[in-house]
Amino acid sequence: MRTPIQQKLLVYLALLPVLLFFIGPILWFLALALRPPETAFTVPPQFIFTPTLKAFEYTFLEPGNNRNQLLNSVIVSSGATLLSLPFSVSAAYALSRFQLRAKRFLMLWYISLLMAPPIVFLIPYFVVMARLGWVGTHASMIIVLQTITIPFSIWLLKSFFDEVPDELEEAALVDGANRLQALLRITLPLALPGIIVTSMFAFVFSWNNTVFPLVLSNQRTATLPLGTLSYFATTGVTWNYIAATAIVTMIPPMIIFLLLGRYIVRGLTFGAVKG
Repeated sequence: MRTPIQQKLLVYLALLPVLLFFIGPILWFLALALRPPETAFTVPPQFIFTPTLKAFEYTFLEPGNNRNQLLNSVIVSSGATLLSLPFSVSAAYALSRFQLRAKRFLMLWYISLLMAPPIVFLIPYFVVMARLGWVGTHASMIIVLQTITIPFSIWLLKSFFDEVPDELEEAALVDGANRLQALLRITLPLALPGIIVTSMFAFVFSWNNTVFPLVLSNQRTATLPLGTLSYFATTGVTWNYIAATAIVTMIPPMIIFLLLGRYIVRGLTFGAVKG
């Protein structure tokens, strides 16, 4: 009979191929950024090499072509997340608490926005932003990204608001609080994990989006995912610079999910499975 330690060891051994499957491409890209360019695609592969940070220095320090793009990504993603929260919280609360005739239609409409490919929105958005004179600004990308962040946030937040018992708000109303006070003092604090989870996913979706910045940004406001594409040129592909930029692009979402991972577990267990 196996001991608990042996059982855990077998489980870890079984999970090792899964871990390598997911983390393998990341490690390969990291090695691609650290190895000298001439050893990137040697046959047979060269696994032993002297690491160098020249690719990171070139992309983010000197000349640092991607340094401003990193800042632009932070501005656009943070702005899109903060802008979406007031609209998403109020809409999700209304859909959760009030009996609306068009509730089912609204929820289906929100999910249809998420299912539609972002490219179908590009021409109308570009025309609108061009007439406003906003093409090439952070504001244009922040506003257009609401097409993704608000529908998803409403779907997720509604599930968290559904988990907060109505009786708590009714008790607050009986004690003399109005609907807004009950929302701010009771419902929102209880649904705070859901709001954090929603903000995390909204930030990551905005951070990884390439389609909207590709059309609405310029050289001054381009985001970091676009910076990766700039190393695909007619003269060749500089894989070490692409790898360095991609690794840095992955770091902020990874840090967010590592720091706030406990909220994700709660969100996936009950907040994200209801409609």
